[in-house]
Amino acid sequence: MQSASDAAAAREGRLTEWLLRAFALLAYAFAVSNLALAWWGDSSRWTLLLLLLIEGYTLLMVLVARPARLRDMAPLTVAATLYAAFFFVLLDARGTERLVPEFAGVALQLAGTLWQFASKLVLGRSFGLLPAQRGLVTAGPYRVVRHPIYLGYLVGHIGFLLVNWSWRNAAVLLLLYAAQVLRMHREEVVLAAGSDEYRRYQQQVRWRLLPFVY
Repeated sequence: MQSASDAAAAREGRLTEWLLRAFALLAYAFAVSNLALAWWGDSSRWTLLLLLLIEGYTLLMVLVARPARLRDMAPLTVAATLYAAFFFVLLDARGTERLVPEFAGVALQLAGTLWQFASKLVLGRSFGLLPAQRGLVTAGPYRVVRHPIYLGYLVGHIGFLLVNWSWRNAAVLLLLYAAQVLRMHREEVVLAAGSDEYRRYQQQVRWRLLPFVY
């Protein structure tokens, strides 16, 4: 029989989940208005449209995610997660410089998108924002690195930045990957808590993000 404290914790967990999902919806709506206006002004900038589609798919995954069994609610983790989820509202497509042709940036974005889509399909409803236990997945891209979705993001963001270069956008993405490194570490702490299976997985797949590097 569920105790009163367990029931209260479950209600709090459900409330946290839905507050995060509602905030994600509002943040994405704001980002869509900014990036869509920039793309409407210059429809040749496919990197903007692709970024919208990528973040839109991420939002969909958040909205249908399986409820977490255990979640890291430490203030620093929450702050890093919120920034990582909604960083794109800070990107500015105006007054940027193209360091490479548009098609080159699009190619990188597509490569990153296909990789992260494959990773998310394998992950299914275990996807979420905050570091949490939603089930262990070790198949597909997870045999290459322990955080393949982050790798897909990284490749796509490099493509976006090369075509939409500004010091502001570079700073936004640099801070993003500082937050992502923190999230990766916290996710592994949560997943390894009481899970011999995940610790064995860490030994089998050595690299977190970049094979032979990190």
